Amino acid sequence: MNNYVTTPVSSVKLHKAIIPVLLLYSIFGCKGLQYAPQSPQLPVISGAIYTGTDSCIPCHDDIYRQYKKTVHYRLAPSEFKWAERGCETCHGPGSLHVKSKGAPQDILSFSRLSPQESSEICLQCHTGPPTLNWRANMHIQNGVGCNECHKSHKVTSAKMVYLGDPTICFTCHQEKKAQGSLPSHHPVNEGKMTCGSCHNVHGTENHNLQNNTINDLCLECHAEYKGPFVYEHAPVVEDCSICHEPHGTIANNLLVQNQPFLCLRCHTGHRENPKTGPHPSVSALLTSCTQCHSSPHGSDLPSQLPPGKGLTR
Repeated sequence: MNNYVTTPVSSVKLHKAIIPVLLLYSIFGCKGLQYAPQSPQLPVISGAIYTGTDSCIPCHDDIYRQYKKTVHYRLAPSEFKWAERGCETCHGPGSLHVKSKGAPQDILSFSRLSPQESSEICLQCHTGPPTLNWRANMHIQNGVGCNECHKSHKVTSAKMVYLGDPTICFTCHQEKKAQGSLPSHHPVNEGKMTCGSCHNVHGTENHNLQNNTINDLCLECHAEYKGPFVYEHAPVVEDCSICHEPHGTIANNLLVQNQPFLCLRCHTGHRENPKTGPHPSVSALLTSCTQCHSSPHGSDLPSQLPPGKGLTR
C-alpha cells in the first residue's frame, strides 16, 4: 500500500481549461465532446512536507550530478517560481521518504505512477502550445506518458528525448520502421526528414497525430499537385492516401499498388473492354495507365482522344 492520493487541479486552472470545451460544445453540440479526456488529476503524498533538495543528495548524488547539467536545472527555477523546490517540484514533498530511509511508496516515483499521473506533473510547467492537446491525444490514451520518451535527469538532447527522432518512434512503431525500408519510401532513414515532419507527438486535432489534414500535409511539400485544376481527379481531391501509402511500399511513388491494378480498383470498366478499340483489355493489363493518362493528379488541358477529362496531358 502506498501513500499516493490524487487531488483535482485548482478550480482556476480547471475553469480556464473548460472554456474552450464549452465553446466547442456551443458550436458542434454533444457530438464534438464524445472523446473528451477525463478531468486531470495530480498525484500527491498525503501528510508529507517539503524538506529541500539537500535532503535528496546524500542518497541520490549520482542522479543529482547528471540533473545539474540539464535544461530543467538551468531554466526551470527562473521560469517557474514553484520550480525553486528543486527535486520536490516533480517528486513531491520528501519528508516521509527521508523518515522511512528511502521507502519508494513515500515519494512520487515516476516508475510507480500511471502515465496519466506522471504526465500531469510535467504539465504543471509545460503548458504552452506543444502540449495543449496532450490530454486528448492518442499517446496518453494508450498509456504512453511523457517519461516514455523524455528523460528529465539526463542530458540527452535539447528536448531531453533519450533517443532521436525517428529512433524513439520506432521503438513502438516497428511496422512503420519496416515500411520505411521498402523500395519506395520517404527519406526518413536517410535523415532528410523525421517523423515530426508530418506528426505532432504531443497531440493535434487531426487523425493519427498529423500536423495537418492529410491533403494539406502532403501539399506542403508536393505543392505542384495542389490545383485547383479544370479537370480534377476525384481521389486526389478527397484523400492522397487513397492511392499513396506515406510510410513506404514496394510500388513506385509510394503507391499502395502498382499500375494498372491501382487504377482498376475504381476504373473497373476497363477490365471488360473488347480487345479492339481505344482501351483493349490486353493493353490495360500489360502497361501503365499513366503512359496515356499522364496527369493523374489533375490537368487544365482537355484530353485529346477522346476529348474531355481523360487527364492525358
